[in-house]
Amino acid sequence: MILCNASYYGTLAAVRSLGRAGVPVVTVDPAFLAPGRYSRYSSLHLRSPPFESPDWSDWLLAMGRNGPRRAIYATSDAVSFALADRREELSSVFDLYQPDLDTMMCILDKGLLIEHARAVGIDTPQTWFPKSGEEAETILRDVGGMLVAKPRSQLAVRTAVKGVLINAAAGNGRAEYDELLRQTAHDHPFAKRFPEATMPMLQRYHPEAMKKIYSLSGFRDISGTHVVMRAAQKVLQRPRQLGVGLCFEEADVIPDLAERTALLCERIGYYGAFELEFIVTGDRSLLIDFNGRLYNQLAFDIARGMDLPRLVYAGSTRDEEELSRLIAAVQRREQGQGLAFCNRFGLSLTLATHRALGKMTSKEAALWRRWRTDRGDNIVDAVRDTDDPFPALIDAAQQVAQSIRHPRAYLRHMASKSQMIWTTAMATGVL
Repeated sequence: MILCNASYYGTLAAVRSLGRAGVPVVTVDPAFLAPGRYSRYSSLHLRSPPFESPDWSDWLLAMGRNGPRRAIYATSDAVSFALADRREELSSVFDLYQPDLDTMMCILDKGLLIEHARAVGIDTPQTWFPKSGEEAETILRDVGGMLVAKPRSQLAVRTAVKGVLINAAAGNGRAEYDELLRQTAHDHPFAKRFPEATMPMLQRYHPEAMKKIYSLSGFRDISGTHVVMRAAQKVLQRPRQLGVGLCFEEADVIPDLAERTALLCERIGYYGAFELEFIVTGDRSLLIDFNGRLYNQLAFDIARGMDLPRLVYAGSTRDEEELSRLIAAVQRREQGQGLAFCNRFGLSLTLATHRALGKMTSKEAALWRRWRTDRGDNIVDAVRDTDDPFPALIDAAQQVAQSIRHPRAYLRHMASKSQMIWTTAMATGVL
């Protein structure tokens, strides 16, 4: 099986899962130092053009035509778009478990996602879709308060920026919006074909996003007959307001959300692995994202008995017997084993850096060390694995190198995390 984005933690988890099951894995990434490449379970590594480049899908198709038939599954939005966009051509040389482009656009375009989510009764934050900077300025003036300007699709921007927090009363909202708009990747095939997705959207900001992100992940087979899910609570993210999860804890699956998630998948025709993120505010769960692919904390769900890489591989290769066996195994597992997910080295480096810079008190650092220590062997590490040690060494070296190579950017990042750690500790009862 081909697994792209070898720099991603979700890809590394999939490499290990499939490799241990005896499936030969080919990792793909433009970067030389991609942790997944150095896993003992990567049988072959190929360097490709950037996944966002217009010619990446041509490179993939040529590789498929000149090599043995393999399965491939989406590991990022860019790969997901490419696989869906050229599904017919790619399916002639690869085994796919990939919905068509119409379905994927209902996920990749948050405007369409919100429309379909509301149609099945899933709540979302209050959202506006300005068609120009002038219209965005008017909306900011009329609605007021704190809002988030965020890409309508992550494929429409050149950077990995998740969004910008805007105080409408500050008067600089238009400038912040225009700056996000300038980051649009106008030369990307996605932007050319779906220009409406290049306009950033505005969304009401909920401070609970810093401390109460509920994650509902799972798998739906192509028939829609079988759907399995796990849930988690993101307790630490970076940076503070809008960030990628660093630490997660187990949570119960909320039956109503699970039912409506299944309805959403049915409505848009989605099948495969997924992760939905909700802001929990009061008694409301507000959908903010739908990842129709493998995702960051994938190792956490594998450890909890939901082996998504093997499920999508069985689906890709049309092994219905194995698919049924894996689905049944998910359903048999008892919920709630006290597991947590964390990048131990990343957390340690954060704490050490803040202490050295005087950005964190010894009490704060001790609280997070205690969080990690109290969970002991119940922590599923994002990269560390005694059976497969080299990816963790590469990841640690990259984190240290980043702090040395770009010290100012790194310190700004660390400063935002200092506030994040304190806020999250208060919210989760650690303080």
